[in-house]
Amino acid sequence: MHTPQPNATSMSRRPLVPGPVIALAWLLFSGFMVLLVFAQNLSAGTPTHWGETLGGRLLHGLLWGLLTPVVFGLATRFDLTEHRHRLPNLLVHAAASYGLTLVYRIAYAGLMGLFGELPSGFSLGTVIANANTWVPIYWMLLCMAYAVQYRERFRQGQVQAAQLETQLVQAQLQALKMQLQPHFLFNSLNAVSALMGTDVKAARRMLAQLSQFLRLVLDGSDTQEVTLAQELHLTRLYLEIEQTRFPDRLAVAYHIDPGTEGAILPALLLQPVVENAVRHGLAPQPGLGELAISARQQADRLIVQVQDNGRGTTDTTVRGIGLRNLESRLATRYGTDYAVHVETAPGQDYCLQLSLPFQAASPAPLAA
Repeated sequence: MHTPQPNATSMSRRPLVPGPVIALAWLLFSGFMVLLVFAQNLSAGTPTHWGETLGGRLLHGLLWGLLTPVVFGLATRFDLTEHRHRLPNLLVHAAASYGLTLVYRIAYAGLMGLFGELPSGFSLGTVIANANTWVPIYWMLLCMAYAVQYRERFRQGQVQAAQLETQLVQAQLQALKMQLQPHFLFNSLNAVSALMGTDVKAARRMLAQLSQFLRLVLDGSDTQEVTLAQELHLTRLYLEIEQTRFPDRLAVAYHIDPGTEGAILPALLLQPVVENAVRHGLAPQPGLGELAISARQQADRLIVQVQDNGRGTTDTTVRGIGLRNLESRLATRYGTDYAVHVETAPGQDYCLQLSLPFQAASPAPLAA
């Protein structure tokens, strides 16, 4: 199985806003409130009680600064943007807004009374009765939390898109590197040269296959996702070239269930897996190499399998560069919603199975 990679869910467990930023914001807000009270008293010609004004506003900012991470945590834990749980989460926030405001008012009254700055007529009853007047602060903080959360998700989406684009380019370069190695071109051209003397039609067919294969790889440079049918077409071209070179060494079987060819998957995902099976699984051994490619839909999953009758291996956890790159691309595209499973044993074939979310391609619009 794959190793879980960081995704949006794990990132959401981090604080939405760092603690120092919250503290600075509330300090500036408290300073603004002190200046506002002073300006109001100055315009009204009334003296300013600096102990109550300064201490009360700073204490106000301190308490709400301590409660802000709690509100942000509740915003993440009971997400109102989730349609399935919106009503229960809304009820949780309604209760939390009054509960946290009550905690704030009791703590404020207790601390102000401790320093002897409690206004006259201030009692626990008035605290409880008037707590709802401070409830809007909770909802203001909740809206700020979702604004920050939306910005973070937008930023993560941009980062993920950039990572997908970078990985696609890397996959294309890797594919070109594997396909354009001197031995690949030299062997293919040598095979064409040899066929020219014995089977001109086969030589022309092989040149056409090689040309079409390279053109498809280069033309797909801006495409991040393709259908399974498109990926199979590229894979078939590669295998047809290998079969032309070694007509008695490679047998290929396709088991593609109806309805799966329209499934979406990352571009250049299957062909490198097949090439790895041919080069490292089948080529080193004598006799007929058999390769089977299958695809099926299982509930909401697309199951793609590549199996060869090669020599196998003793350790199913070993990951070469190609397989590690494959898992990295899948983790970037699907988060943890994928699986890579290997079944093999010495002398008992090698089978690589991919499990991906089944996403059907949108139907092409009809021409006017």
